[in-house]
Amino acid sequence: MNYTRKLIIYFIVNFVILYLAFLYGSDYIVFGRLEIGSLQAVLTSAFGIAIAIMLLDLIVYDFKIKIPAEKYILAEVLVNIGALYLLARTPLQNSVGVGIVAFWVAIVLGLILSLAQYGVKRMTDKK
Repeated sequence: MNYTRKLIIYFIVNFVILYLAFLYGSDYIVFGRLEIGSLQAVLTSAFGIAIAIMLLDLIVYDFKIKIPAEKYILAEVLVNIGALYLLARTPLQNSVGVGIVAFWVAIVLGLILSLAQYGVKRMTDKK
């Protein structure tokens, strides 16, 4: 599949999931700061997570690393959790404008993002 198309699809899926988390989980995740609007923070976070997943794909396919499907899904889950945690709990949060209450929020949201990305990946790979 074309990497640009895949990046755009992952970005849209991430944006929808993060925006829903912003709407319904505002006690656990915060998007925006005084200088950064909430919509900009959601867009930046969705793009950062999409880039992280695309980097995993590029590393696996370009270096021809043989990973079974089960372990690849686990790697995607770990990348999603790690990217979200890095965006929310490191000095990057000052630039991105996202914050989480605890690590478990990154785990839950990372799992939800991974499930959505897996569903989209299955639908787009069939074409």
